Amino acid sequence: MLKRTGDAPLRDLARRRLRHFLADFARLEDEFPGRYPHVIVRGEGPYVIDDAGHRLLDAGNHLGACNIGHGRAEVARAMGEQAARLEFSALDSGNSHDAAIRFADRLAGMLPMEDACISFCGSGSEGNELAYKIARAWHFLRGEPGRLKILSRAGSYHGSSYGAMAATGIDAFGAGFGPLAPAFVRIPQPSHDRCPYCANDTACTLACIEATRAIVRAEGPGTIAAIVAEPLAIPQAVKVPPPGYWQALAEIAREAGALLIVDEVVTGFGRTGRMFGCDHWGVRPDIMVMAKGISSGYVPLGAVATSARVNAAFADKPLLHLNTFAGHPVACAAGEAVLDILEREDLVGNAARLEPILRARLEAIAAQVPEVLRVTVIGLMASVEVDASACPDLARLIRRVRHEAYGEGLLVRVNPDGTRATAFFYPSLNVTEDDILRGAAALGRAFRTALDAERGGRRP
Repeated sequence: MLKRTGDAPLRDLARRRLRHFLADFARLEDEFPGRYPHVIVRGEGPYVIDDAGHRLLDAGNHLGACNIGHGRAEVARAMGEQAARLEFSALDSGNSHDAAIRFADRLAGMLPMEDACISFCGSGSEGNELAYKIARAWHFLRGEPGRLKILSRAGSYHGSSYGAMAATGIDAFGAGFGPLAPAFVRIPQPSHDRCPYCANDTACTLACIEATRAIVRAEGPGTIAAIVAEPLAIPQAVKVPPPGYWQALAEIAREAGALLIVDEVVTGFGRTGRMFGCDHWGVRPDIMVMAKGISSGYVPLGAVATSARVNAAFADKPLLHLNTFAGHPVACAAGEAVLDILEREDLVGNAARLEPILRARLEAIAAQVPEVLRVTVIGLMASVEVDASACPDLARLIRRVRHEAYGEGLLVRVNPDGTRATAFFYPSLNVTEDDILRGAAALGRAFRTALDAERGGRRP
């Protein structure tokens, strides 16, 4: 058991003065007195170190943002040099600055779309909000103001601001906040044993695509502005679509005259073993939303890319949209430095090379934990789904899994999904095989210990 020896007054102050999203400190204090919050003080590569000196593999606490690893001095230097030269200048009323120009041009050359134009923002939620505005404005400028509906998939996540929350396909994210933004329509998503159409079949029948076509017909193709989807969705579990799905979804968008928005906030910049998740299926979006890995978390940064077809409508009618910190010079400098590291160290290739190793080590957890239902891995993005139906308190089990993993030297996300507890394991792309072996073993022990504790030490 990990013994806490860190700064107790700092933890007390954190609980009083700082909101920690999704943290139930009352229950944590009751179950693990004097332990929470954990206070992280520095990072080194794929690891972080807390105030008691404990070293932990960060396999999820970064929420998918940490692609190049922690503590990269090269990025810090680039940010400092930019701040000393020009810390801020807005992209407003005909004014620009060289940091944003250079980064936008470099980014545009990497994207799977023709002659991309980049709109910078501060986060994935902001990026999705802007993408929906661009889609609706594009149709308005083309003489179709009635095209307002945004189609998004069940089991998706697009952010927590109001428009993004309406697009998110998990009801819990919108509960308790009053009416959601209108004109968002939910369509199905392929996900083994969650799909209402072929959940009991051994292989996907793509009945979800036919159901999507039916929804488009029912809503009226002429009312639809865009379809938005992640290349692979991550709420509930990592959900990789079957062959043919993305080609069919893109075809539906084209047939309806709607734009295709690809949300690469989590999957972009090497996470899946390709530079972008949509590269796995040859998708060429009209609009692409990026964040997280674009700056590897060193500074808040997001971007929305639009294709030449979309850009043409705004050539002589600029988009009315304001964002004070769009294209912030220091953020752009960080983004350039991150791309330098991704390319020089071939971190995208490293994610692809380590995929089979990560899959094998996570699948080996089933030998210790018979409740494992499924392991899904693509690049260095993985989930382990565990049957928790025999546990009397799922929320308590999840808190215990996280706690035990921390004691084993692992930071990992564990979320509820019905009667399942799903662990999301996605370390930075500069991990080694040894890091993965130790991290996966720690996760297995954490699940086993937590499940035993929830059942009073009795295995089924």
